[in-house]
Amino acid sequence: MMQESVQSLSAAAMLEVWEQGAGRHPLDQALLLLRYACPEQPFEAMCEWSIGQRDAHLLALRRQTIGDRIAAYAECLACRSELEFELSCTTLLASSATSNTTWTTVEQGGRAWELRGPNSRDLALAIAAADPEQARQVLLSRCVRSGAEDAEAAVWARANGAALAGRLSELDPLAEVLIDLRCEVCGQQWQALFDIVTFFWNELQARSRRLLQEVDLLARTYGWTEGEVLRLSDQRRGMYVEMALS
Repeated sequence: MMQESVQSLSAAAMLEVWEQGAGRHPLDQALLLLRYACPEQPFEAMCEWSIGQRDAHLLALRRQTIGDRIAAYAECLACRSELEFELSCTTLLASSATSNTTWTTVEQGGRAWELRGPNSRDLALAIAAADPEQARQVLLSRCVRSGAEDAEAAVWARANGAALAGRLSELDPLAEVLIDLRCEVCGQQWQALFDIVTFFWNELQARSRRLLQEVDLLARTYGWTEGEVLRLSDQRRGMYVEMALS
């Protein structure tokens, strides 16, 4: 799969995605975005992409729709100061898994294990679990298997779930993006989780609301329909907005 095949979101598509995904779970929002970005990909196939593969496509979509630079911020865990930092979609994509192989054989604890990165279906089942430990067991049961399916292997897997879960992260680096941060005020250092799904969706929500405001303004000023306004390029629409407000 090539991220270059991802299509950028038009203004009209952005509004459609936002309207359909408002209030839904981030898992659903991510797949909704991919349906618009990768129309030639079967939906069932996208559900089988590992989370890292899914997020690589979302990063490519964000780069093509909004741009490469990501301006983010975090709150210091110690002094609550606000820290601003920048990320790059291209740089993050460079750490994505280079192989699309579903199962990979690794050695852990003297045994050979077959592992694959969790996908959207796996996460949906894990989210429905009663507690974090049960959720982890759900993921391990679906994403880890032993070359020898025996009772001893099953016991070992349950007892060493943390080690196997760590190997899953190695196979799919983009599934969990941790950013090293340091507060310039108090010197506190920590790692922050960057979730492209939540971040990108918040950006699209803000842009969609702004688009509707522009449609309202230009419709009242020039009598244009929503479709006519949305078909304008961002630059031309922005110029008309400036003139309507002058």
